[in-house]
Amino acid sequence: MRIRKNNYLGLIVFDCDGVLTNHYSSWALLHEYFGSKDNRYFAELYRRDLISYLDWMKIDIALMIHSHGKPIHRREVIEALSQIKIVPEAKQVFQKLKDMGFTVGIVSSGVDVLVKQACKELGSDFCLYNELLFIDDELIPGGKPYVPLKEKARIIKQLAEQYGLTMDLVTYVGDSVWDIPVFKEVGLSIAIEPCGDACSEADYSVKNLLDTLKIIENYYSKKSLIL
Repeated sequence: MRIRKNNYLGLIVFDCDGVLTNHYSSWALLHEYFGSKDNRYFAELYRRDLISYLDWMKIDIALMIHSHGKPIHRREVIEALSQIKIVPEAKQVFQKLKDMGFTVGIVSSGVDVLVKQACKELGSDFCLYNELLFIDDELIPGGKPYVPLKEKARIIKQLAEQYGLTMDLVTYVGDSVWDIPVFKEVGLSIAIEPCGDACSEADYSVKNLLDTLKIIENYYSKKSLIL
């Protein structure tokens, strides 16, 4: 199987948390590890455009530091996130998609410490995430929100443009309600279970990451890109 040699390639974009990993949220794990509550109230404020994503990051990190009762250092964040593992089939999926000729990578609103490691392990062609702020290795409220949850669709559109692709040649694999706007913009959307309301909004929902391969192959073969 190979991609037809022309100016068109398929872009396969994966979320990270809960899709490529065995934990649904790197942010939630940090809250658990440092004893704070993942306060859904602030998620609702963000959803309603009452606070920015950076505001939400600052609040979340301040809650972690306050609950921990002392400064949080980079090594502790790394230790906490080391509990999250890449699912075994992820490397096989990335490699098979690359062998077919696709451009494959990660666009995640997760924490850079984890997402960068996932990108490295999987050989991701592109890697986008939200960056924590450390000063002298001490975690500080703030950071760089490169991938705000509500802006994923815009970011993926920009990514497609960089590769000279229309959105019908983009596949997105996600698992949460925040991914639904992206599902509506790409040519092919796949949700990884458990995915709640996102399951019914995607073109397909699957239990195992390996199941995405046949779906992707069939979709692009109908576009006469795979010979």
